Amino acid sequence: MEKTIPATPGKTRYRQLDSLRGLAALFVFFTHFLGLNANQPLFKVLIPSPLGVIFNGNAAVMFFFVLSGFVLSLPFVSNEKPLKLTEFYTKRIFRIYPAFIFAILFSIILKQFFYDRVAVASAHGWINNFWNWEWNKENIRETWHTLLLIGPDFNINLIDPPIWSLVIEMKMSIILPFFIVIVSRNSPALNFLFFFLILYLTYQYDSWAMGVFYLGILIAKYKEYISGKVSSWPLIFVAGAVLFSLFLYNNNYEFSILISRLKSPLKYVWSKYLMAAGSGIIIVVVLAREKITKFFEHRIFTSFGEISYSFYLVHMPVLLTMYSVFSNRFFLSPVYIFLSAFISAVLFSYLINVFIEKPFQKFAVRLTEKYKVLKSLPL
Repeated sequence: MEKTIPATPGKTRYRQLDSLRGLAALFVFFTHFLGLNANQPLFKVLIPSPLGVIFNGNAAVMFFFVLSGFVLSLPFVSNEKPLKLTEFYTKRIFRIYPAFIFAILFSIILKQFFYDRVAVASAHGWINNFWNWEWNKENIRETWHTLLLIGPDFNINLIDPPIWSLVIEMKMSIILPFFIVIVSRNSPALNFLFFFLILYLTYQYDSWAMGVFYLGILIAKYKEYISGKVSSWPLIFVAGAVLFSLFLYNNNYEFSILISRLKSPLKYVWSKYLMAAGSGIIIVVVLAREKITKFFEHRIFTSFGEISYSFYLVHMPVLLTMYSVFSNRFFLSPVYIFLSAFISAVLFSYLINVFIEKPFQKFAVRLTEKYKVLKSLPL
């Protein structure tokens, strides 16, 4: 039997999950690069193959959501620390907003001074939905709404398209503490009953993501039990679980024709739930198997995982910029675009992580320690 990786007392950060988050952010980058070059013969061959997983940005975002539910709830469902509502919200705000606001301002600068509408016009039609607008009163107002992130409703594609997931992330963060309390205080039967009730009540609305985040909380709650079971499986069972998880994770490519025939509101939503289920299995297997954990704890993976949030924020504006610079000007333009966008996004992400993300996270900790009012609402 392979050993389960235990949690360090008082510490709930799993480096291997940082690595998985980094890979998911990288897959989103690959997906958006694919969107620029969808007509290339190479990509037409790759997408239907198993390698299509690395170009599945939608599934990568579902993985982000499940992982957020898991890591945000883990310290509380395992009773390592009390859940204070004001402290939770304060830390989430300083975790998400500073890098986000910088990314929006950075995107505006790139759009204003480097975007070439003529060069981008030759790209796949998908990419022309972004940045192809002029400044006017309406767009200025939409920009201010964008900086607020969670509302009022705004055009999420106006400046930095990937932020659509941050809107969901921030809204779910508001109700997440209450889900954590429900899961931590009830029996498995009631917790899973509530899970299916959430799926039934929300699948036809914009709140469909509730069930995805709730799944992450359930995994956190029963992590030790599930990991213990998976760690005792023979290798053939683990391999089967991984293949099954990738099958679920990639279902929107495998069943794209079937999904397109569905009627709303079921259309695409059931596919997202399957992606989330596949993501949950991946998380469990990585946590439960020592050799897999050690593989994903390699510094190469964890370093990218540390900057994955900033990378997710800036990769699309950088990609649009590099397409403006290199498109149709060189024989190997796609190669220049890919390399320059990736290297630039990594560099900017590192700087944002060091000078914005980490300082503001530390500031949030000091703030909650200094002012007792920020720890005054225990759940």
